[in-house]
Amino acid sequence: MQNKVLLAIGAILVLFGLVKPDLGNIFTPSDNVSVVESYVVDAPSDTDLLEKAREIKEILQSSEDSTRKSDALKLSSLYADIATLIELDGEDQVVKDTNAIRQVNSIAGNMLRLDIKDKYPNLAEASRSLVVTAIGDDDVSLSDDLRSKSAEAFRALSWAFYQGSK
Repeated sequence: MQNKVLLAIGAILVLFGLVKPDLGNIFTPSDNVSVVESYVVDAPSDTDLLEKAREIKEILQSSEDSTRKSDALKLSSLYADIATLIELDGEDQVVKDTNAIRQVNSIAGNMLRLDIKDKYPNLAEASRSLVVTAIGDDDVSLSDDLRSKSAEAFRALSWAFYQGSK
């Protein structure tokens, strides 16, 4: 029995060698592969978040950097995804307290390997200010209400960066 299995595998390998099929497309992605990007296109309903988001938009739009549009769109998509991540609850819960939310916000540019530190003056402070406006500055566990406010903050960030890409 064992010899028959080895003989069958050997025969398949010989046939494979004779036919020599092109396996290039199997192991490498084609040019048609697309990534779904999500942006928040609706302005925040909270007036305080809207004001902070507009500040971020203005900081981005005042930049003459050639990568502004792509930087802003990447961050907008990331922030929309983070809002979804924050909303997870029950057993799927990942983000559990306000400190984790502030840390996520502070490393967003690094997560995408964007070199934005000196490109957009005051952007980090404005983003942090928006998050603090929504969730406060205390380190507390997320209640349902605070989780909702946190997700809204990241949706506001996504909107601000989407608008800043224009």
